[in-house]
Amino acid sequence: MAALLDRASPPPAPRAPSPSLPPGKTHEAIAPGLLASPGVEIGAFKTPIPGITPIQVDLLAEFAREPTLAEYMGSAIDLPFEDSSLNYVASSHVIEHVANPLAAFQEWYRVLRHGGVIYMVVPDRRLTFDRGRPLTTVEHLIDDYRKNTTPCDGTHIEDLVFNADWSELFPETPEADVPHHQQDLCAVYKRAVAAGEELNIHFHTYQPATMVALIDRANEILPLGGGSIDLMRVETFFPDDRRDGFLIVATIRKPGPMPVFASPEAIFRAGAVKFERDARV
Repeated sequence: MAALLDRASPPPAPRAPSPSLPPGKTHEAIAPGLLASPGVEIGAFKTPIPGITPIQVDLLAEFAREPTLAEYMGSAIDLPFEDSSLNYVASSHVIEHVANPLAAFQEWYRVLRHGGVIYMVVPDRRLTFDRGRPLTTVEHLIDDYRKNTTPCDGTHIEDLVFNADWSELFPETPEADVPHHQQDLCAVYKRAVAAGEELNIHFHTYQPATMVALIDRANEILPLGGGSIDLMRVETFFPDDRRDGFLIVATIRKPGPMPVFASPEAIFRAGAVKFERDARV
């Protein structure tokens, strides 16, 4: 069986220098004017964000017997870059797979320069197969950070397996067979956790207001050294060709001078793993 992978008040004005924000609900209308190299996209697999030329990073060179686009090994919470080396971090339908999203925000802040951009598309729980699951609270996400929760966490297995919309997730499964398949999948995930294996699931569910609140709380909780993550823009029903998510754009404010890197290669940490690719791929 396939793995499960896939406010009332306005946001505060940014305190860091930021480019103008163009209108539109497509990546092509927004991303190119915001995201200048060098930057990274996390976990694109086979569907990169159009209009930008990031360094592609993923944990795997291959997934489901197909090559990913990743050039370097890395994850949302462990990127292969030096501090304050990038102009943007981009991701689309990735943060829901992260067991500890505040740890991801901390890592993105680390690698971004002053004025750098977080560009993140998040699935809206109400518009995906997660619609039957409860909305994850900000307090739960803060607790995950304080407990250093990892992808080996099995807390959300039953919620995911039994509350997700199987008619959308696995439409080929006959309705009468769904309970049996749910029990099987639940057992598979629990055995994986017992073996210390990481899960690739939708750990949490999001709506725009909770993500906005999470970013606000991140500025209180994370050790940002006098800096901040400043919300710039929220777009719902994003992008137009999917309309199942929302776009979050935020800028980074960092005190002090930024480092200068002598070459494009110098932005990578020592020991960064570059995937070897077959020339035929």
